[in-house]
Amino acid sequence: MSRMDVAPTKSNQLALKRDLAMATEGFTLLEQKREILITELMRLVERVRSVQAEVDQRRQRAYETLRLAVARNGYQRMRSIGAGIHYEHRVTSSTRVTAGIRVPTIAIEPGAFSSQFGFAGTDSLVDQTMRDFLLLLEAVGRLAELESAVWLLARELKKTQRRVNALEQIFIPDLRDTLAHIRDVLEGKDLESFFMMKMIKKRIAQ
Repeated sequence: MSRMDVAPTKSNQLALKRDLAMATEGFTLLEQKREILITELMRLVERVRSVQAEVDQRRQRAYETLRLAVARNGYQRMRSIGAGIHYEHRVTSSTRVTAGIRVPTIAIEPGAFSSQFGFAGTDSLVDQTMRDFLLLLEAVGRLAELESAVWLLARELKKTQRRVNALEQIFIPDLRDTLAHIRDVLEGKDLESFFMMKMIKKRIAQ
């Protein structure tokens, strides 16, 4: 703690009391915000783990289907099919408020599945490969949205924690220490004035 460099006057005492009340209220609000952020972060982290597992599962399935399709149709044939496939994927983004923080939302709308090649020389694995990769794309979009939200909330939590620490460890103790000093000085002056008045009255009486 360090005492603030202010004159020990009643006006400063009143001003510092108001500052202390505001700092204490701000500390309470920031603590509540910190708890909300922690709760929301824990919830989002669990969702990230769940969606990450889903992405891993879909990726594994998509590449396994692709491997089988290549084995059956041949590498060059699959490259030729892939070069002729065209989907209109739509990615939209907006924001939502979570724990008082604006976080982005990402929506990926994969193009509707359709066969875009001739049936000659291909089999159902080619269609299944496209379906599996479209499912993977949708899951990746959800994961990107969640990871962005986690990063933004973690950054806000760090800022909030710094403010809480500053109020708790610096500003509030300094204000209290300064107010205690001003109170002691003013009480000393009041006591000195009291004895001075008594001495003056005694002399007048004599």
